[in-house]
Amino acid sequence: MWRCYILIFVVFFTSSFSYGQSVIKGRVFENKTRISLEDIQIQNQSNKAFTTTDEKGRFTIAAKTGDVLVFKGFAYLPDTVFLTDMHDREIFLLPHQNFLDEVKVNSDTTQNLNNYYDPRFHGQTVIYQHDANMNYTGGIAIRMWYWKKDTHKRERREKEIKEEEERDQIARVFTRKNITQYVPFEGKDMDDFLMLYTPDTKVYFANNFNLLSYLNGCYQKYLKLPEDKRHPGKLAE
Repeated sequence: MWRCYILIFVVFFTSSFSYGQSVIKGRVFENKTRISLEDIQIQNQSNKAFTTTDEKGRFTIAAKTGDVLVFKGFAYLPDTVFLTDMHDREIFLLPHQNFLDEVKVNSDTTQNLNNYYDPRFHGQTVIYQHDANMNYTGGIAIRMWYWKKDTHKRERREKEIKEEEERDQIARVFTRKNITQYVPFEGKDMDDFLMLYTPDTKVYFANNFNLLSYLNGCYQKYLKLPEDKRHPGKLAE
């Protein structure tokens, strides 16, 4: 009889152990864009297991049917998933609805309104004369460009102006007021973060640039930096 009890105990213990060691796998993406999200925190509310997603947004966590998983990311709304089965999951997180200060850029505002390439003057740069209060005074100045050499100079100057306008646009977005809505820093720490991770024009104007994903990646990189590398201003002194 006692052998029967031992057998029942062994079977019950083995099945309970196997059940307790089951895991669930999945991936976390940003809603709509399907960008894989790294370092999203995942906690099992039932057994308190904890993990984070890898660079591909993948995760594995101990769980069983009936458990509740909570997904959190610093720039995303938290999400809760009740496990009705153990198949692999795809989780989609919504960005926080904190919009950056609106920056309107169009063809009118990105041009120097004092300069105009007038077709009546064969495409030369025409500058209308104004007084100190920007009132038109009745004259014009024409910058004459000759042959290919002058054309190259004008093209190079136009490129420089465009790059300067693009840098200004980035500077209007990457301010303390805007970025503090997405990155939990303030004061000197925010200044250091902006100095380290304000993107150049090539990165910011790339077709696949996503502000939230970029900030999330930079935030994780910043946290991994040793203390002496987090303060670029001090290094320059």
